[in-house]
Order: sequence, then C-alpha cells, then structure tokens
Amino acid sequence: MTDVHIKKHLFLAAPRAKVWDYLTKADLVAQWFNLPNADFVLHQEFELTERDTGEILCWGSVCAMRPLEYMAWDFTVGPANGHMSRVEWHLSDHQSGTKLTLIHSGLPETPAGFDLLLALDKGWHGFLDTLYVASAPSDYHASISVPADAQAARAALFDQMPLWWSDRVEPAGNGFTIRFNNSHVTFAFDAKDPLVWHCTQAHMIIEDVADAGEWQNTRLIWQIQETPKGCDITLIHKGLNETLACLDVCTRGWQHFFETSLKAHLSGQEPAPQTHETP
Repeated sequence: MTDVHIKKHLFLAAPRAKVWDYLTKADLVAQWFNLPNADFVLHQEFELTERDTGEILCWGSVCAMRPLEYMAWDFTVGPANGHMSRVEWHLSDHQSGTKLTLIHSGLPETPAGFDLLLALDKGWHGFLDTLYVASAPSDYHASISVPADAQAARAALFDQMPLWWSDRVEPAGNGFTIRFNNSHVTFAFDAKDPLVWHCTQAHMIIEDVADAGEWQNTRLIWQIQETPKGCDITLIHKGLNETLACLDVCTRGWQHFFETSLKAHLSGQEPAPQTHETP
C-alpha cells in the first residue's frame, strides 16, 4: 500500500459502546453512511450500497477488530478500479464521550488518483458530520393525544399536578418542588416561556444511581397543539439521555406519569399519581 492517507479526528458526546455500535451494526451504520448488507464482523466481507438506487458503491472485508477500541477494513470504492486501501477506526475515552480517529491509508499516489483522494476526503467529512449528529445523546421525547382542549391541558400541567403526578407539590415563587417519598425535585418556570421548566435542584434516591442530583440543570419542555379532537401534548426532557445513570428508571417514570397518568386524567379516566400516607 502507498503512504497517501486521510486522517480525521472526531469528538463525540456518546460513550464508546454506543459509538462502536454505530460503526458495526448495520441498522445504525445506515443512519450515517451508505447501506451495509450486514453487521461488520471480523473476517467477513461487506458491501455498501446507495440508499436510493441500490448501487454497490464500496466493498471490502473486516480484517481486524478489538471491540470498543479498534477496527480495520480492507476497502475499495468503484472509481478505484479494484485498488484496495485500508480504513482504520480508533476509539478512546475522552471526558464523558469518545475520541474517534479515522485513518484511510494506501490511497493512490498518481496524479490521476488525486481526484479520488479529494472525493474520499470530502465524503468522509460529510459522513462523519452525520455520525456526529446520529450518535448524539437522545433526550426523552414523547407525545400524547387527549380529548381535552389546550386550556384544560395547560391547567393540568400547572394546577392539577397532584391529580396525575404526585400528591406532594409545593408552590414556591415562580416554580414548585415536587416530592416522591424521600426524593424531591425543584423547578423554576422560564421567564419568557412558562412551558419550559428548569430543574434548579434535585435529590432523587434511585437504586444503583450514585448521583442524586442528576436532574439538576435539565429542562422540561412542554408543547401543546390544538387538534380537531382535542390537543396533542409533547414533553421533551432536555438532558435526560444516556449520559445520566437514571435514564432507564426515569424514562419508565415518564412513561407512567406522563404517557399514562396524565393522558388518563385528561381523557376522563383514572390517573395514577404518586400518593403518600398522611403523617
């Protein structure tokens, strides 16, 4: 192989395990690259096709693999006329995310090959930009449709939390504190948009979650949209993603309190808020 190579570094907000999946699992690779015919497996050949036409654009085989750390391909593209090159992926931890290095070596040294080099460099730049977006942490985001109008939905959010969320809600100036047994969270309403709630303090007692304050500095973003049959309510919990150890527990919490309990409350059914015994 030649000494001509492309080298690119990318810092991603996702942990190495997630980035590795985006490099090796066919359905995730397809979100940022061309469409692979199978997962990337050591010593297995692969093809990558154009998503609209099905044309085979590039192909090769996985020649080395150390899970979560390194993968190498013998690789070529149509315009290379059979000239094989090497694509290497290096992964390492960086802060709370991942440093990803791509080295594409053994590229043509001839003047005619320079156009291919430029095309590959531009292509990798675009693909890695898409990988950056695709692998970014995904915040909790869900919507419900209810037969109530927007005014009733807003009233449920601001005035009726004890009926669908928790029976211990303490108004505090421009916000409130809500309690769940020995846990509590304090929110402040955004000065410009009251449907944005900033978590200013959190003490969430969750098994196997060391940091009880993970929710602090996250935001709840509520959206209410009128529909012919009532309204749609969307909740985005900005910051509740795989960077938080409580993601699974808290996602299930929202599935219960928002997707089920609030929906029932606004649909004339029986909600299921957190309740506490009276001291």
